[in-house]
Amino acid sequence: MLFLVSSIFFAATASARPSRMIYRQNPIDIGGLTIQAANRIIPVVVGGPQDTFVPNTVTAAVGDVIQFQFSNGNHTVTQSAKDSPCQPLQATDPAAIHSGHIPFQDGQTTVGTFNMPVTKADTMFLYCATGPHCQEGQVMVVNPTDDQQIVDYSKGSMATTESVDGNAVSGGTVASIPLEAAAFVPAPAQEAGAPPGGAPPGGAPAAGAPAGAPAAEAPAVTGTPIQTIIATIPPEGTTIVIPLGGNAAEATIPGTTTVIVTVPASAAATAPAA
Repeated sequence: MLFLVSSIFFAATASARPSRMIYRQNPIDIGGLTIQAANRIIPVVVGGPQDTFVPNTVTAAVGDVIQFQFSNGNHTVTQSAKDSPCQPLQATDPAAIHSGHIPFQDGQTTVGTFNMPVTKADTMFLYCATGPHCQEGQVMVVNPTDDQQIVDYSKGSMATTESVDGNAVSGGTVASIPLEAAAFVPAPAQEAGAPPGGAPPGGAPAAGAPAGAPAAEAPAVTGTPIQTIIATIPPEGTTIVIPLGGNAAEATIPGTTTVIVTVPASAAATAPAA
C-alpha cells in the first residue's frame, strides 16, 4: 500500500514538472530578440513632442527586457556612469549600453526599437546623446535605489555643456514593431511650408513683439519751423529784397538775414498772371 501511494505521488510530481518547464521555455519573439514567456517586456518611449524618456525610472528583474520605442525625432539610449552624465560609459567599458541613433519621421508605419535584456539588477544610468537632449533632461535610471537618484542625475545632466556620443551598438538589439503596437501616439505631422526653426510666418510680429503693436513712429522733428513766403513774380530784371525776419524793417536788425533775388527771364516768361 505504501509503495502504491509513493508511486502515485511520484507520478503526479513528474507530470507537473514538464508543464512548468514548457511555460518558462515557451519563446516569444519581440522584433528579433527571443525571450522566455515568464520574462516581462517593459516599454519605454524615447522622444516625442518633448525630448524625454517615458517613464524615466524603471524597476526590472534579471531576465526582463526593456524595449525602448523611438518616437518623434532622432534619439539614442546611451549608458553613463552615475557621476558622469552625458558621457558614454563605453569609453571605459566597451560592453556598456548604446543603441545608436534611431529616428522617427512623419508618416512612418513602423517604430524603431532597442531591446535591452536586463542581465543584472544593478542601477543603470542612461541618457540621449543627440544634440543638447541630455542637457535638456532626457535621462533615465534603471533600478534606482531611491527616488532621489533620478532627480540628482537629471540635475547633473543639465549642468553639463555638451553630450558625447557612444560608439558601436552594444547591450541590446535594434529592431522595429508596427506603429499600432507601440506604446505612444506620434506627434501631429508638421504642415508643409512651415517656417523652419520656429520662425514666425510672414507678416507675423517678431518674437518678443506684442501682437497688434503699432509700428514705431518716426521721432518728431524739432527746431525753428520753415517760413513760407508767397509772392507775385514781377517783370524780368526786377530785384526783390526779402528779409527773413518777416518784414522790411527787420532787415536792419542785427542777427537778421536778407535775401536778394533777381527774377530770371525764364521765370518771368512762365509766371502766371497775378
